[in-house]
Amino acid sequence: MYRIVRETNHLTDTVRFIIERKKTFLWVSSWTTELGSDINQRGPIGAPTYDGAKWKLDMIKLKKGK
Repeated sequence: MYRIVRETNHLTDTVRFIIERKKTFLWVSSWTTELGSDINQRGPIGAPTYDGAKWKLDMIKLKKGK
């Protein structure tokens, strides 16, 4: 399961949308920006617009993280 999170930086007045993956261990679940995919990128995967993040998320789902 994935989600897109809006992150607002009020100091620089910028917004970016980050893709997160839900990870579960036993009964505990949490969200992580480490998607466990073969994408080589420093930092979290996302985009400055929602449409850009949605496009990347669709590509990740289509390729199943590969």
